[in-house]
Amino acid sequence: MSRRQAKPYLKYREAFLGFDVKASLNGIKTNSKSLFLIFCLLLGFSQALAASSEYVLRPGDVIFINVVEHDEFSLRTKIRPDGKINYPVIGDLEIAGMTSVAIVNMLEEKLQPYVNNVVVAVNIEQYFANKIFLIGELNRSGEFEIFEPVDVVRAIAMASGLKNPKAKEGLIIKASGEVVNVPLRKVLTTTGAKNNEAYILHPGDTFYVAKGFEIPWAAWSLIVSTITGTLTLYILLTQLGSK
Repeated sequence: MSRRQAKPYLKYREAFLGFDVKASLNGIKTNSKSLFLIFCLLLGFSQALAASSEYVLRPGDVIFINVVEHDEFSLRTKIRPDGKINYPVIGDLEIAGMTSVAIVNMLEEKLQPYVNNVVVAVNIEQYFANKIFLIGELNRSGEFEIFEPVDVVRAIAMASGLKNPKAKEGLIIKASGEVVNVPLRKVLTTTGAKNNEAYILHPGDTFYVAKGFEIPWAAWSLIVSTITGTLTLYILLTQLGSK
């Protein structure tokens, strides 16, 4: 069918269906472009989110670096307290604070002069120093493993809550030895207070909740009973003496 012959047909079809075919086709093209752009944005966002949530290596972690078909460059090692490892030929490499992906990229670049078509894989075999310690007036005290810094509210939740919900003060003893006072009522009731960097626990930190002051009701009851009994005896003796 030629274009000239198709025109009456298109007009008839548009009149029958009640819409503009060309406009509809243009709308479909526009929507397809919009959907494609949205898909690209979502894909980029998901990749960025995955990268930001990837584990960051710390001193004490044990890793295995595998260079495919090159055992001389493969090794299992523990990250030193200074954050470095000693790598064959290359020497000391500071890798604490890096992700596995970042280490792979770095090693593949550094090994190019020594290995053709270098392929590197990094596996974390043991996590170290990823624990915080929760002690004091908590329903469940002890050491807890974490994989990211946690705020005080989350730490309390990990310990199944406070023994005394009215507790006022807590302490964070940093791994460095620094001590931070934590106003629990403010942190628990003020919006955004828990996000204060000072109230964030990192691996190696300790959170302590002191036992608050409690009225010794048993002792007070004994004292009141003793006073009451003494007064009663005194009154009886006074009445007997007056007779």
